[in-house]
Amino acid sequence: MVMFVWVIMARKILCFILLTVYWIASSDASPVCSRKKLVIDHDGGADDAFAITISLLNEEYFNGPELIALTTTFGNVNLTQANINSDRILRVSQRRDIPIYSGANKAFIENMGTDGFFGVDGLGDTSYQPPNSIDIEKQPAAVALIELSKKYEGELIVVAIGPVTNIALAVKLDPQFINRLSQLYIGGGHIYSEEYPKAEFNVAMDPEAYHIVVDNATTDKVTIIPFSQVKESLKIPIEWRLNVLGAIDTPIMKALNLYEQVALPKEKVWNLLDPAVAAIALYNEIVDEFRNTNNTIILEGAKRGINTNDFSSSDPNARVVYKGNVEYYKKFLLDVYSAELNP
Repeated sequence: MVMFVWVIMARKILCFILLTVYWIASSDASPVCSRKKLVIDHDGGADDAFAITISLLNEEYFNGPELIALTTTFGNVNLTQANINSDRILRVSQRRDIPIYSGANKAFIENMGTDGFFGVDGLGDTSYQPPNSIDIEKQPAAVALIELSKKYEGELIVVAIGPVTNIALAVKLDPQFINRLSQLYIGGGHIYSEEYPKAEFNVAMDPEAYHIVVDNATTDKVTIIPFSQVKESLKIPIEWRLNVLGAIDTPIMKALNLYEQVALPKEKVWNLLDPAVAAIALYNEIVDEFRNTNNTIILEGAKRGINTNDFSSSDPNARVVYKGNVEYYKKFLLDVYSAELNP
């Protein structure tokens, strides 16, 4: 196995060599190794804080995709709190240069309440007092997503780790939105089974939005990470989360520990969806098995919000992460979060 850090180092060296040769050949030409761009569409919880900080650290220390925006939606918390939490996460990461675009505050049809899993404020109920003003961009999130997809056509990765209402709105406004992306990663849903007979939180919050997105999906553009598969193959012992990952002595990890202080006592294993989605988006080697599927969602009746998959379909619409490698995942997390201690 080639470790994550060595893969990144090799890529950096290759990119440097190519840039040098290209610059010598044509000094006025554009770089050949421009890094991809990243937008995280999220709902403001502690799990989202992991996804955002993973991406920022991967960008800074491993030449990962450049995080160019956060788009917010309802979910773990309401939209106002999601905006506050976005600013808070960027402050602790010392990256307030990243714009925040406020998005959907409710579902297309049926509203559900927030779950409070990470506390009322979504970040551990630490009595945080937000600043008097938070810089929020004037453009709505869906419009910003469309404009960014045009500006960075073929180079933009969107990681959606809440209800996909903003993504669905972008698709309805511009049916070519997904086609312009490098990749759309969706964290949500389950692969239906006796063990996972109910709708997953992210898709249950807005089934119609999910239906719109997958109805416009293609296998080369859309990757779905079902929570059931994260639970099955990427579960981490709670002791490792507390005593290994949580022991990393950095301001970011100390903040993440606080953000999870409401949720961690409830858990026997550490099995969050959002950090797994971000890690997979940034480092596909974590995945042992992808499967193409025709993926959709039930919109009516007792099974509303439950995903269906046809892995034998002759007309698949998405790539599904079916099995992950937990050891690669743990190594990735350790490398990323300890990078500032060993730059």
